[in-house]
Order: sequence, then C-alpha cells, then structure tokens
Amino acid sequence: MGNRRKIGFDLGNHSLKIAVSKGDKWEYHQVLLPENLMEEDQITMPHAFSAFLKKTKKELGLPKGEAGLILPGGQVICRLVTMPRMLESQLLLNLPYEFSDFIRGEPHQYHCDYAMCRPTGPEPEEGEEAEMTMMAAAVEKRQVQEYVSMFAAGGFHLKRILPQEMALIQLVEAYTKAHPGESEEFCFIDLGYLSTRIFVVQGDRIKTTRRIPAGCRQLDSVVADVLNVDGFLADSYKRSNYQGILEHPRCVEIYEHIAVEALKLINFYHFTYRQNQLAGVYLLGGGAAIAPLRKMLEETLGLPALPVEGLMGASGQPVDNIGALACAAGLIACEEEEG
Repeated sequence: MGNRRKIGFDLGNHSLKIAVSKGDKWEYHQVLLPENLMEEDQITMPHAFSAFLKKTKKELGLPKGEAGLILPGGQVICRLVTMPRMLESQLLLNLPYEFSDFIRGEPHQYHCDYAMCRPTGPEPEEGEEAEMTMMAAAVEKRQVQEYVSMFAAGGFHLKRILPQEMALIQLVEAYTKAHPGESEEFCFIDLGYLSTRIFVVQGDRIKTTRRIPAGCRQLDSVVADVLNVDGFLADSYKRSNYQGILEHPRCVEIYEHIAVEALKLINFYHFTYRQNQLAGVYLLGGGAAIAPLRKMLEETLGLPALPVEGLMGASGQPVDNIGALACAAGLIACEEEEG
C-alpha cells in the first residue's frame, strides 16, 4: 500500500491547490478558479464547480480514487474544547452545544467531530471532576453533502473533509513522531487571498490563532490601480513581479500591516507561554511565493521562514509551501489504509 496514489485538495477563494503523490515524490498544481465561482468562502455555482473539477482532472491527468479536502476557513469552526469526562455516546450528544455561540441555526444541523488531546496537567484529586480536552470541529451537514456531491460529479471520492487546523496538527504530529524529543511548537502563517491566518500549534492542539483581514486580493487591487489593468492581468503581473511592482510603496504598506499584526500575536504567545520559543515560521498559501512579503515577515518577526518539507515526518518527501495543506489532506485521506 506504500505506493498507493494519494490526492489532496486545498480550496481557497482564488485558486485550488492540488497535491498528488507520484512514487516517493509529490506533484503540485495551483489552478486559478473561474471568475465568480467562489465568493467569501462559498461556492456560488455547484454545477459549474463540478465541471471545473472534471476539466481540471482531465487536463492535469489526475488519478481516480479517494481524496482529502481542506475546507475554506469560513465554512468550519475548529476550537479547543474542555469537557467533563464522559462516554463517547454522551460526548457526541453534547458536543454540538459547545458551538452554540458560534453557529447559525440549530446544533442538530451541524456535523461535529473531534480529536482527543493528550493530558498535560496533573491527575484530578479525589472529589475533583475529571476532564478531557480535545480539538473539536463543527460544519453544516448540508455543506458536507454539497462538497461530497460536487467532487463526486467532478470525478473524485472525498474520503476526508477537514479544517485547516486539523491538517496542521497532523503535519506537526507526523514530524514529532519521527523526531522524538524535539520541540513540538510550530507557527504557521497562511498568506491567503482574502485574509491572513496565523496558527501556533503545540503538539496535538492549537494554542492560539488569529485572522488578519488582509491578503493577496489587496495586492491585486494595488497592482490593478497602479498599472491601470484589470484583475486578471493584475494577478499575472503580481506573480511575475512585472516592472518590480511588488516593491511599490503601496504594496510594502500591505506587507508591513500583515507583519505587524502577526508580530502582535507572536508577542502575545511568548508572553503567555514564557517557557516556549519558536524556532521560525512556516509560510503557506499563495502569498508564500511573494519574496518581499516573506522578507518583511522575517525581519519584523525576527524569525526565519522555514521550509515546509521538514514537516513530512520520516518520508523526507519534498513539499511545496503553497501545496503543503493539499499534501496533508492527501496523506490523511489514505492514512487508514496504510496504518
């Protein structure tokens, strides 16, 4: 089963990242989404999206089989939850109500899942109520069914659908399993299209997170305005750094804003958990390819940008930063067969 082909998808607001295993290596694709197909983390035209998947599958020669998908951040809630110790049947009954302050509609309309965290504190004393801590997630059942149907119509069987947070934890746990005794503390900065999301992962849990409402769309707007071009050309010029546009003062202002907001979270983390220190940051998403933004983050945070391929556990397989989450989704989708 070690040679089993794996495929993972990371769906963003501007592009679909795809990772496919080929032998002991990974192949990556970043495919721009058709205009108006995705808005604010929502697929607007399901049938058109399935047609887009089918076309992409044919053009890239993607394999059939089971796949994993990282959901857009706005469609899933993932948080650290602590509850009294109980049976699994009781947990599944009570877990949806832990999200009652965050969801729209009734709890029974949501699918909830969880991953238990290892105990970190002392055992409860006699008379104290035992507790359990877990990473828990909630997503609308309707949304899950829609994704399964859309990908099936596009030629893919979704076996695992998971939030970005759980994919990051899986990457960290794969690394720490292969490197016992090393730090279990990692910081990820996802430089997305609509926003930037920062996660600090410690072992099997998210310790702190923040969303910054600034991303590559703002850069596209600046490029379009400065060069007087439409959005499509602006994205192309951004990718190629046409006429050095990425060094324009208005672009630099966006880099500075993202870096300063990221610094606030990392300073908060170091203040709250004084015994812990981060060795660097892992940059993900389309913005990871923007050299001036990477440089600004490294200089402002005082931390190096680390290669994501170091997180692939014992496999040693090279991993592209932009496709890292898609790669994680592909690994997780097939982990049961290979476990």
